[in-house]
Amino acid sequence: MSYRILCVDGDPAAREETVGSLRTELADIEPVIETAGSVAQAKSALTADTTVVITEYSLADGTGADVVAAADEVAPDAGCILYTDVDPETVDTDSFRGSVTEYVGKGSVFAVERLSQLVRTTIETGAQRSYPVPDSEGSRLAALRSYNLDSDELRSSLDRITNLAASHFEVDIASINIIDEHSQEFLACYGDARDWETMDRENSICTFTILEDEHVMAVEDVREDPRFASRSGGLIDLGIQSYLGANLVTPSGLVIGSLCVYDDKTRTFSANDKAYLRELAALAMEQIILHARLDSKIVVDGGEQ
Repeated sequence: MSYRILCVDGDPAAREETVGSLRTELADIEPVIETAGSVAQAKSALTADTTVVITEYSLADGTGADVVAAADEVAPDAGCILYTDVDPETVDTDSFRGSVTEYVGKGSVFAVERLSQLVRTTIETGAQRSYPVPDSEGSRLAALRSYNLDSDELRSSLDRITNLAASHFEVDIASINIIDEHSQEFLACYGDARDWETMDRENSICTFTILEDEHVMAVEDVREDPRFASRSGGLIDLGIQSYLGANLVTPSGLVIGSLCVYDDKTRTFSANDKAYLRELAALAMEQIILHARLDSKIVVDGGEQ
């Protein structure tokens, strides 16, 4: 696996010294190290595959907080380290909102060693989870496993919903997916999606959809979205250039998956489009709950249904 480190420092000499030290200290994992001298350059260099961001606090066009904010948007799983000469007492720590892994003072005796250790730890920790998860992940997975999703009758009911979604949006592919601990499974599919197999969660668009507070997510062009741009070629090969997904939300507000439609060309989605797909997703969730009641009379999502 390739690890991408972005080093942001407005001082070219200091930047190259840091990069040289990291290449020596982390030679065994052979990271790809990129550099930027400003907030603007950092924003251009950031991708969804960025693993670690190391940033100076004072930059010509902003601060390290601006770099971290950009990383939160583009590479939410990246670890961020503030590596600076600026006195920590003068740093606006509130602006980082807990996003920084740690502060390392450049002037300390063991600065390079400490920085390398932090980068290594961040990489090792990130490798264990290369995708974002909801704060309620444990409860969400428990809710998912409380439903009987292997029922042929259920899948037939859900097939009708994907057919309806595909027809309404005039697309060739639609699916209802569940997001398990490490994978995305397909419960119901329309069109070429019938040939799709289980995919790793890190390759799933829906693993981002389930984080949405509004329970719907639109991607107008996967090539332009920093979360998916690095693998947009594979998505386009599947017929996915634009995407609209609406969450399957349990009665207690937990998300177990999404209903999605995919288009093979760039497309915008209106507020009405999003509302319509949310309604279909709610209908799909009702079918899942109904079949759970009929099949086994189990306790569903923490309460007797």
